[in-house]
Amino acid sequence: MLKNSTWKLEDTNLAEFGNQLEKDHRKEEGSLEDAWGKDAGVGSQTGLWVWRIEQFRVKAVSKDQAGQFYSGDSYIVLNTYQKKDSDALLHDVHFWLGNETSQDEAGTAAYKTVELDDYLDGKPVQHREVQGYESKQFLSYFKTFSILSGGAKTGFNHWNEPEYISRLLMVKSTKVPGSHKSTVVVREVSKDDINTGDVFILDTGKVLYQWNGKQSSGIEKVMAAEYAEGVEADRAGAINVETFDEGERDQRLFWNALGGEVEVKPAEAAIEEPEYVKKLYRFVLSNAGGSFEFTHEASGPKVNEDLLDSNDVFILDVQHEVFVWVGSNANKEEHRMGLHYAQEYLKKEGLPSHTPISKIFEDGDHAMFDNALNRF
Repeated sequence: MLKNSTWKLEDTNLAEFGNQLEKDHRKEEGSLEDAWGKDAGVGSQTGLWVWRIEQFRVKAVSKDQAGQFYSGDSYIVLNTYQKKDSDALLHDVHFWLGNETSQDEAGTAAYKTVELDDYLDGKPVQHREVQGYESKQFLSYFKTFSILSGGAKTGFNHWNEPEYISRLLMVKSTKVPGSHKSTVVVREVSKDDINTGDVFILDTGKVLYQWNGKQSSGIEKVMAAEYAEGVEADRAGAINVETFDEGERDQRLFWNALGGEVEVKPAEAAIEEPEYVKKLYRFVLSNAGGSFEFTHEASGPKVNEDLLDSNDVFILDVQHEVFVWVGSNANKEEHRMGLHYAQEYLKKEGLPSHTPISKIFEDGDHAMFDNALNRF
């Protein structure tokens, strides 16, 4: 279902270019960026902002389109919220890379994310997100999170007979961390992905066909129906919705619209994975030339906050995510290159290059880091 990306992931990390002078320059440039510089709410009030990269430019995504992403594009997402029992505002800034985005767009998203971070005085927690491997925190921002093929400029989200291209969508539910709420995750798939454990929607423009696998969950059936209602409302009711339950009502309408019946695969069996042992490494610059190394500090239950040192940078590896913890007294080089070296750590340890990376500051908000430190 996922394809190889058209860009080099290691070249698009939050590399944080240059020295303090350039950082000051980026902050000045950030204040001049129309996408957020002229929006009085960015950084000063709670809310969610989404921007898309278009020809090296940062373009705001409308509120009603937030959560709809295209595999051919790159995005920046800022979530600002109020700290518990405080008036202070906290920020998380993510950049999201579609599998088919261009190298230039991916690089622009990375650079502009750093620029936004500087504009907000380095306060945000920074995250890198890759299509198909989004963190649960990122997904939690959206009631419905969907990925469609192509780029936003193709306008495939608008029906225009007879040019509309049919899409087969898989609908899944994912739990929002620390909440009873769920996010609807909608991804475009091929008909070979149809299985008895999931819910699918075939969008032909004039008709939406909802197909419920006989082992799919009730909540996913309901969410798929709500998604279909939303599409129907967007198109001013100019479509019909047909629902099919596997093994019941005559399925021929659905299969004909799909272009022919396919073999329905069994539901994906849950894979029991061995418990992962968390690891803590200290990041050390070995000389003025910029070479570095990772020194292993502890593994498993021995990993705790007492091992952290304000003078250094640490990497916490919990397999599904890697955190870079930056001490308040870390030297400028370590502070500047933390996320870049986290990418190097992934390569060194043989971890998937799409593994989510987050950069946490000691004197900032690090509840997510603390949870990983104490839970895994």
